[in-house]
Amino acid sequence: MRMEKITICGGGNGAQTLACIAGQNLACDVDMYAPFRGEAERLREGIEAHGGIEARGAVRGRGCPHRVSGEAAHVIPGSQAVVFVVPAFAHESTLHKIIPYLDDGAWVGAMPARGGLDYCMARVLEDAGRSDVSAFGLQTLPWACRVAEYGRTVQVLGVKETVDAASRPAARLGRIVPVLEQMVGVPIGDAGSMLALTLANTGQIIHPGIMYDFFADWDGETFDDGQVPLFYQGLSEEGAERLGEMSREIQRICACLADSSLDLSSVYDLKTWLVRSYGDAILDASSLHSAFVTNQAYAGLRAPVKEVAPGQFAPAFGARYLAEDVPYGLAVSQAIARLAGVETPVMDLVVSWARQRVGGEAGGDETNDRTPQAHDLNDLEALIRFTMEE
Repeated sequence: MRMEKITICGGGNGAQTLACIAGQNLACDVDMYAPFRGEAERLREGIEAHGGIEARGAVRGRGCPHRVSGEAAHVIPGSQAVVFVVPAFAHESTLHKIIPYLDDGAWVGAMPARGGLDYCMARVLEDAGRSDVSAFGLQTLPWACRVAEYGRTVQVLGVKETVDAASRPAARLGRIVPVLEQMVGVPIGDAGSMLALTLANTGQIIHPGIMYDFFADWDGETFDDGQVPLFYQGLSEEGAERLGEMSREIQRICACLADSSLDLSSVYDLKTWLVRSYGDAILDASSLHSAFVTNQAYAGLRAPVKEVAPGQFAPAFGARYLAEDVPYGLAVSQAIARLAGVETPVMDLVVSWARQRVGGEAGGDETNDRTPQAHDLNDLEALIRFTMEE
């Protein structure tokens, strides 16, 4: 499947990194759709001033998008693949904006997918009468990356050794895997199904779990810059055990689905996923805790904070580690556990705490439109049938 053109939706860390790397790796036009206010103009200014977007660190090179626009009509037509690298809350609204301009048979996917992407996309595509469009998602971003200078340079801190992907219908994935591998420069594995991708979303465990480890007992006192903890390397032994228990809760959900025809072998326990993804970057893989704190790809990354007074900081509870990874991750897996009759006490604890900290906006069974229940998948049999549709 040879690409003539792809379009990347987004303007943040992952989108700019993908624009650089895909621009190098694919012999095709790479456009960018930056729908958030002011993004497209800022990107164009940076790209023009620097002659493209430059990657530094674990990946080096430069890519120059063919066209950057905040209007879908300017960049979506002619795209054989459209890749969302936007926050999960923007997946549905972005899909609505691009549907009128999608070519017949186009691929539309998200990097990363987050939980319940398949329910959301299936409904929107069905309502638009676009059964010709295939959906796909990647479990995670292939890189740990940060924008250094907007529209100019990105710092790639680490590269995963492999990333799993899935599509709806599942049988179509084989057609796009070679393109994805060339696009991102990382081997792509087959997750088996979008349900497996939802359950295998490790960010839903790691990010809220570590935030809970750091800030569950936060009493409102501010701290200075030197007290901001390293996010991964500051994880406590107790926090690692909590992450491990959430991972075991996910495995228990998979065990309840073992008698179905679904292949959930790609839903690894957390420690196995870490070692599989980062390999030699982990200096000590003897325990889950040591695998986190000695992972060189995570080195130096700090917890999300906000400056509330000159030189004084507080936890950024509105950052994506709670505001995205709970409603579009942990709360979705929690909802699937309810269908499977699996108890998830640690997951419940973290979700409940996150809801309180984000002011009730961190998702839940009643309000989160990415849960299966919100899409009329109200029992396990219905969920399995939906997942296996061709």
